[in-house]
Amino acid sequence: MATKDMVIRHDEPNLARLNLVLALNRTELSEWAREISVDAMGTISIRCTAPRHGLVPHGIDNDILLGLVNAAVLQGMPEDDTVRLSTRELLQLSGITPSARAYKNLQETLRRLQYTAYDLTDSWYDGTKHRWRTVSFSLISRLGAEDNTKDVSNAGQWRAETLLAIRLDDSLMSNIRAGHLLPLDTEVLSHLRQPMTRNVFRTLSFQCTGASQDSVLAFHVPLSIWATHLGMHELRSDSVMRALKPAHDELIKVGFLKSVDYTGRGKTRTIRYIFDNIRTVADPETVALLVRYNVSGSRALTLAQSYGAEGVQRAVAVLEALLQGSYKTKIRNRAGLLSDILENPDKYDTILTDVEGTAVSVEVDRKAQRVETEESPAPRDEKSARMILLNQLDDTEERRRLRDRAVELYVHHRASTLELMKLLRLSDEEADAFLTELEGR
Repeated sequence: MATKDMVIRHDEPNLARLNLVLALNRTELSEWAREISVDAMGTISIRCTAPRHGLVPHGIDNDILLGLVNAAVLQGMPEDDTVRLSTRELLQLSGITPSARAYKNLQETLRRLQYTAYDLTDSWYDGTKHRWRTVSFSLISRLGAEDNTKDVSNAGQWRAETLLAIRLDDSLMSNIRAGHLLPLDTEVLSHLRQPMTRNVFRTLSFQCTGASQDSVLAFHVPLSIWATHLGMHELRSDSVMRALKPAHDELIKVGFLKSVDYTGRGKTRTIRYIFDNIRTVADPETVALLVRYNVSGSRALTLAQSYGAEGVQRAVAVLEALLQGSYKTKIRNRAGLLSDILENPDKYDTILTDVEGTAVSVEVDRKAQRVETEESPAPRDEKSARMILLNQLDDTEERRRLRDRAVELYVHHRASTLELMKLLRLSDEEADAFLTELEGR
């Protein structure tokens, strides 16, 4: 995974369990169907059909889909089911290094997700009504792209500043808004190098915790069914085992799995995954809060696991109290100080008492980290910034001033698309403070 400071935090459980995107990096399939029982939750019945002369979603398409889910979460679960961000930001959220080739592949991925049809029979769990449904959909229902620079060369070719408006399927978005989400171990995910490994990890993460939210020690399934579930259609069992071995080795190396065992022979062979129960999944919002204060991903995970959400929020409240006081100019390493507050709370007893006495609250900030831009990039188009803001800051003179400040920051690459989207959820006073913070960095 290319980005260390971008926190990928959630999966949608249906996507993790149903495995709508084939795990294989390459495929020649234009359609597939499966009716199998992978777990105790019931039969999975799916038919997938790509458009004429097209291929079904596969490989890295799963990473992009996860990036879209997290964009929806970060942007406050938009009511119009549409996430708005640049191609570069979507790649960053998907854990993919931006490049000319990556932009081209992204365009192909989004088209596959838009035009491939899925028919699910009693297999989609509705997180709002808590029941199984029969649904037919495409994961993306609408895709719009606009060039976000004044450079008209290579028209139609996506680049870093291409602005995307992606409407996700309403069944998927309603689940996201309902909080039907699966937290992912971001530390494990950040170390997985291959799309197939990440696919197996996400699918096993659901089996480990998603079905009941209680961690289990092991998961076993007939190898033939598991191969079909991952999209390894018509492969011999020994070929499936060879294909899965690199993923298994990597998941054991990072500590997600303790071991992988096979029993039986031929069509009766079963695969058994033993999870590493020493590793616990930290609350993703707590990890995100620590990352906001520049704590590295691995360090943030360790602290979140050790001190929990309440301990971290209390430590952040102490840090904020220090930042608001006379110590502000003396604090050069916020991450180091925050770690010290967590590990040595006795040193900060007085401040901690004051903070708890005044009931200081800390809100988890869900914005993505600002994407670093290339050296001396061309100015962005003002019209794109106003489109992102959806004309929601135009009703009063004060709000128009806020809008103009935000547009200026965006044009000169000092604010990202996700940061503009955050403004739409803030009060005028909060927006002013947020813009002041952006202007000062």
